[in-house]
Amino acid sequence: MNKVTKIGDVAEKTGYSITTISRAINGNPNVSDKTKKKIFAAMKELNYYPNNIAQQFRGQGTKMIGVVISFITNPFFAYLVDAIERYLSHSGYQVVMLQTLENPAKELQFIEMLQKKQLDGLIMANLENDTEEIKSLVESGKIVLCNRYLGNENLMIINIDETKAAYQATNYLIKCGYKRIAYCTGGIKNKNDYRFKGFMQAVTENGLSFDESLYFEKLLTIKDGEELLVNILEEKSTMPDAIFSNGDTVAAGILYAAKKYGIAVPEELGIIGFDNQPIAEVLNPALTTIEQPIKELGEYSAQVLLANLQGTSVPVAPDLETKLIIRETTK
Repeated sequence: MNKVTKIGDVAEKTGYSITTISRAINGNPNVSDKTKKKIFAAMKELNYYPNNIAQQFRGQGTKMIGVVISFITNPFFAYLVDAIERYLSHSGYQVVMLQTLENPAKELQFIEMLQKKQLDGLIMANLENDTEEIKSLVESGKIVLCNRYLGNENLMIINIDETKAAYQATNYLIKCGYKRIAYCTGGIKNKNDYRFKGFMQAVTENGLSFDESLYFEKLLTIKDGEELLVNILEEKSTMPDAIFSNGDTVAAGILYAAKKYGIAVPEELGIIGFDNQPIAEVLNPALTTIEQPIKELGEYSAQVLLANLQGTSVPVAPDLETKLIIRETTK
């Protein structure tokens, strides 16, 4: 029968006291990163795992953090969760990815897990609900919002300036000579969609009008992008001369369909994406897109939550700036 590894075995291997090891496991900021690294390496080698249930009884929490996303298939969320998990793992936390499929009821289920102390905290990357419980949990630091919040409460959120980014992208398309521009989003139409506000700001300032029939929603995948352009062609709608896509994967599908049906890009159709995912650079022609600092967004969200849970000062926010990456799908 295999011997059960105890915390004393980790102490013996590392030379640190049981108190120091416990502090490292619980993310105490007074334990250096070098010490934590040695302790966690020994724990891994000895196959030692802290008893989360026992920790809960001692008031030490679960050491589990939930990251709430809308769709696991969206590469943006994969990179975001990766950055969060890598950062929190250094403090002994495990990350659980929770997918809502943009169902507000599932959001509430995950928040209930936090209220029942099955999780120590939540990082919510796409919040749609507005409740007093959520507001209270955000204000108390148990929930950190990042990326997108489409509700009406004035809640602290870690994100880019979406209005500015979309304005920059749309204004660039217009300066390239495109006038009839379609707008694609992964969600549904919402008055708090700041990307659409930036899009419309550029359209209006340049004296153009927007055809509401060119607003397309619930587009998330390469296939969605391909089918969108096919439907436009089949319905014999007046073709846009450019498309602003809220994601690079959808833009890739639009580009694939354009090539398939002989539509010249960028001469007949300009395409611009969002995120600057690796696929953007390898497409042919390469995709013009907006780069956003996904790694920094995830790491800072993790830092803030960790500071909230440990009662330490919140770190200074990094410069979360976007950048227009001009490639070959625009003139």
